[in-house]
Amino acid sequence: MKKNKIIKGLGITLGVIAFIGVAGSIAMGGYVSDRILHQNEDNDTHDNSIKQLEVWGYDTEKFENTYEGIEVSATAEDGNTVPGTYYDNGSDKCVILVHGAGGDRVCMYPLAELYLEDGFDVISIDQRGCGENADDRVTFGINESLDVKAMVKFAREEIRAGKVIVHGQSMGGQTVAIYASNVTPGTAEAADAVICDSPVPGMELVLKEMFGDGDTDSFMAKYLTGTSKMFMKVANGIDYEDGDTINVVRNDNIPTMIIVSDRDEVCLPDQVEEIYDNIACENKAIYHADSAHIEGVIDDPDAYMNSVESFLNGAGI
Repeated sequence: MKKNKIIKGLGITLGVIAFIGVAGSIAMGGYVSDRILHQNEDNDTHDNSIKQLEVWGYDTEKFENTYEGIEVSATAEDGNTVPGTYYDNGSDKCVILVHGAGGDRVCMYPLAELYLEDGFDVISIDQRGCGENADDRVTFGINESLDVKAMVKFAREEIRAGKVIVHGQSMGGQTVAIYASNVTPGTAEAADAVICDSPVPGMELVLKEMFGDGDTDSFMAKYLTGTSKMFMKVANGIDYEDGDTINVVRNDNIPTMIIVSDRDEVCLPDQVEEIYDNIACENKAIYHADSAHIEGVIDDPDAYMNSVESFLNGAGI
């Protein structure tokens, strides 16, 4: 009798411990998910862009005095409004620029200037959770790709662009890769070519690297990523697999250029090269910049744009 009581008591104790463990994991998953989605909640992304341009020594005031932008917007299929600035250069070719994490459309000025000097029209957009975008949630390109799709269609139907290119940097490059992997070539919402500069290789991978301080196999990296992954899929309808850049590009049939920053410590060169290797489209190109993360356009703009022009020419643009 006493033995049965001990066993029963032990079972109850273990059940309580298990319940606490499960409840705690759910709570942790919810907390981490919220922090991921609202990572820019207390972050002035516009100010971040200006500060980054200052670090690079870029003359922001000169750009704004030289090029007059027009505010435009498009509505994504989920109802989100994506804001952008349109620079009308009198061209029938339009480039849509997609910035990286923590900034807004302003940080794309250096790239916008190069395209404008090359004769292209330019639209620079704010990603979700950044700038003036209506959606405050960052989803590592998953939902952001819907905004790109909407703006490509806007460029074709509203400003009558004959050719549309989409060019993204870092998380913007990830957004562009996911976008290109989810549109059908030849449709109004499909670009004629896309360029991904130092794209984030995957949502889950980058989170594991962040949580594990570079060690993706650590317990903390696996635990925090695992709990948030389950919570976000159930509660928010966001699947980390949809943000796995390395794998999703197996469905990318748009002519695609990948730019690797060879001294990149954010999006590692071998991971970015793996993205290139997996792209389904045969019309693809890769360019190696001897630079840190997304700084090829700053360090050697002539070589950077020569590589871009060569790719676009090969794509019939």
